[in-house]
Amino acid sequence: MAGNSLGKTKKFDRALYNRSDGKSKDVIVKYLRSKKHIITNVKEKFSCDIESISEDGTVCFSETEIKYGWKGEWPTHWVNVRIPYRKQRLINKIEKNLTFYVLRADCKESWVISDIALKNYADIEEMPNKYVPEGEKFFCIHVSHIHKIVLD
Repeated sequence: MAGNSLGKTKKFDRALYNRSDGKSKDVIVKYLRSKKHIITNVKEKFSCDIESISEDGTVCFSETEIKYGWKGEWPTHWVNVRIPYRKQRLINKIEKNLTFYVLRADCKESWVISDIALKNYADIEEMPNKYVPEGEKFFCIHVSHIHKIVLD
């Protein structure tokens, strides 16, 4: 566990990164291309996962993660989607046109969370989890403020 101004955070897990990063990026790159985006960068550079240009010329930034606990239909008792608060660094750095994609374990669906929705509707809550049992900060955004997409 690492400590910083954002509170206690999960230590970087190389095995989880290797399991998830390429897969989640590939799925979202395919989705963005289907929406006529030109992909300009997917290289690891300690920033967002994907940079693209939309059909209207807007520079877009995408951050992906796989929620391995989400299998099948989204459980109705999960009323919020959580984004680790440590992602605040991306919001600060990029400032606009940042979208978070939280993918189901099989990568067949994803929640889509814009930086605007995150800034306007998310609460910050400290929650225990398997990586930080004493609690880690998360942006918690109600599913009514975001939308879900189906991926192939």
